[in-house]
Parts: sequence; C-alpha cells; structure tokens
Amino acid sequence: MARVHIVATVVAIVTVVTSGAFATLNFAGLAARTGVNGSFHDMNYYAPIKGGHPEKFERVCVFCHTPHNADVNEPGSLPTPGGNSNFAPLWNHDKSQLTFSPYQWATPANLEFTINDPLVGPSRLCMSCHDGSIAVDQHGAAVPQTGTIRISGKRAVGNSGDLSTTHPIGFDYVNARTQRNRTAINGSALATPVSEIMYETNTFAIDIVINPDPNSTTYNSVTRQGTRTIASTLYNGRIMTCATCHEVHNKENATQAVSTDGSPTPNYFLYAKVQNSLICLSCHVK
Repeated sequence: MARVHIVATVVAIVTVVTSGAFATLNFAGLAARTGVNGSFHDMNYYAPIKGGHPEKFERVCVFCHTPHNADVNEPGSLPTPGGNSNFAPLWNHDKSQLTFSPYQWATPANLEFTINDPLVGPSRLCMSCHDGSIAVDQHGAAVPQTGTIRISGKRAVGNSGDLSTTHPIGFDYVNARTQRNRTAINGSALATPVSEIMYETNTFAIDIVINPDPNSTTYNSVTRQGTRTIASTLYNGRIMTCATCHEVHNKENATQAVSTDGSPTPNYFLYAKVQNSLICLSCHVK
C-alpha cells in the first residue's frame, strides 16, 4: 500500500507541475465554460458550412498544432532587445509568404513609433489563414490534409499583404502609452500629462456608466473587472498583436450583445464586448 501511495503522490505532483507549465504557454487563460470546439475556429464545424470537409479523424487542434513533426521555425525579429523571434507553438499549418505593408500613422504625435515587423509574435500565425492566401482547412505534414476553403473579400484581413487599413499591430504599446500620455493632441509637451492610453496593468472593460448631464465636468466612467490585464495579452508584455484583442481558442471571451435588428450575434473572439465599444475603451480613453 505504501508503494501505491508513493506512486499516486508522484503522479499527482507531475500532473500539477505539468498543468502549471501548460498554463504559462497561454496568453491569458480561458474560462472553464468555453473553448475552441464548436466555434468558427473548429474546422470540423466551419468547413462543412462553407462546402469543405471536416478532418478525417475529427481532430480540432490539428489544423494549427501537432504534438509531433511540428514547424518551429519562424522568420522575423522582435522590435525589442532580447526578444525571441521563434514563435511557432507546435505549428502544423502553412504560413503566409506574403510581404505585409503595415498601418501608416496619420497623427504627428505617433510618427516616432515604427513597425519593424507587423506580424511579430502570434500575428503571423493568424495571417496564415486570415490573409486569404492559404486554405483554412489545410494541415500537415505527418498526416496532411489539402484544404479547399479560403477567406475572401473584406473578410480576408491583410488580403494581398495589405494591413494599411487595419488597426496597427507590431508596435510597442508601452512606448506608445508613455508618449501619448505625455504630450497634448497637437504634440506639444504638457506640464500635466493627458490620459489617452490606458496603462497596460489595467484589465479589460466590461461596462460603461454614461453621465446623463452633458454640462457636467464628470466624464463617463468605464468599469473594469477580472484578472486578465492588457499586459498579459501583449507579446512579451509590450507588443500589440492580433492576440491583444482576440483569444482564438475561446469562442465566447466576452458574449456580445444581441443586435437591435435581430440579426445573428457575431462571434469576434474578443476579450471585451463591441457594445458601447468596450473593446476599444479597454485601451483608449475617449
């Protein structure tokens, strides 16, 4: 009995340690009630809707990840010292070979921020489906599946490598927050800093209290809740990527409000609701 007890104890310890190790690989964690199965990122669900075929073994994760024979090489460099450019977590999907043009800053106060690689971190993995150049239901190499479905039209974010009309990604959020909160709208320095960008230590917005008095000096109040901070979704704690707003493994990070015309509620995989632009107000003070 003593031997059995020792073995059981060791297994329990290994289980806890392993669970902790996997948790550190996740950007921000998932609520227990949600997940990728049955979402638009589950190709066994999505592909048949678009005229394609599910995976022959009905695997869900395999369209992006594989435990063996994975692609771990990733080009590009991180625009911060000491950054790791290899970000391909057991990858099992072809990557986009397009050259991407980043968003161009329109405001003088932002011109000092450069985007060396718009697809740094997980963003390049997102574009391996979302730029429309590679089939979303493709995977391989060990047991490959040739895909047939491509995202097209305006739904293809980064179509033809164009990210110039998309929210900027690949820039240093911390530097941008520091600069924007130090200068006025016209770029001149202020004795009292303005608050334009939220500190990355803040959590995401869940509600807003609108002041009904337009003559009041009290501004609308944004309510925040939870333990997921903006910093926890930034690549290396600093870089804005697709994963700063979207959690691809969770079909309902923030359940969106029902539309006023009764149309189906979209699933954007967002950390905050689009209602009252809470996802925008999570970072922007407006």
